[in-house]
Amino acid sequence: MDTKNDKWHTQLRKGTFELAILLLLKNDSMYGYQITKKMQDDSSFPIADGSIYPILRRMSANKWIDSFKEEYEGRSRKYYYLTDLGKEILEARWKEFLSVYSFLNNLKSGGGEGNE
Repeated sequence: MDTKNDKWHTQLRKGTFELAILLLLKNDSMYGYQITKKMQDDSSFPIADGSIYPILRRMSANKWIDSFKEEYEGRSRKYYYLTDLGKEILEARWKEFLSVYSFLNNLKSGGGEGNE
């Protein structure tokens, strides 16, 4: 059964993009295309080229990330990095993700039966 094109799968991917970006920026600054390629190469949730920039703008507006420009081979690249607030958001969202994962895993294992 192909679930890649159903709405639930799309919403699940959208909900994980911000968390994935926060995790990618946790230890190092990265530029937009670099983030996109990392997600495309290493993820079950690849993001389309160009789709990353509205997310990065929203995260910047929320002050979770900031940026700086640096020249590379005659071109300017915009690098993103986590702010202190972004680090707090990452920790809070990671805990929430683990809580949801644990809950669902418990249900899958039969742990939620008869607890009404």
